[in-house]
Amino acid sequence: MKDAGGLWQVPKLYWVNSYFLAPNMQMEYQKWCKSSGAKAIRDKFEKQTGIKYINTYWKVLGFGDYDCEDWFELPNWAAMDKIRDAMSIMEQLYKETWKMMDMTREGKNRVVRTTEDVMVPNPPE
Repeated sequence: MKDAGGLWQVPKLYWVNSYFLAPNMQMEYQKWCKSSGAKAIRDKFEKQTGIKYINTYWKVLGFGDYDCEDWFELPNWAAMDKIRDAMSIMEQLYKETWKMMDMTREGKNRVVRTTEDVMVPNPPE
């Protein structure tokens, strides 16, 4: 896909990780999300994988299937493989957040693109 100046643009990919929080842990998790420790983990993760943290989104007034969603921008599909190389960072993340997560309920991961970037196939004739 080319921009208005004729330069090739890499279509953006977004990784969305949806999950539930443990009962009565919302305030503690919100505090952690805003902490310098959380920022340091996200920065290390981006440096090692190229995957950029965008934000954590919370459901409001019960609207939504999950308590929270973390959104990340992927530079390309290959960045997902780099997560294997970042296991020490993931272990640090789990160590700090595990007790705040509801591990008895299954979360969901998905990769999405914007309307401008997605390729929709034509149906066969």
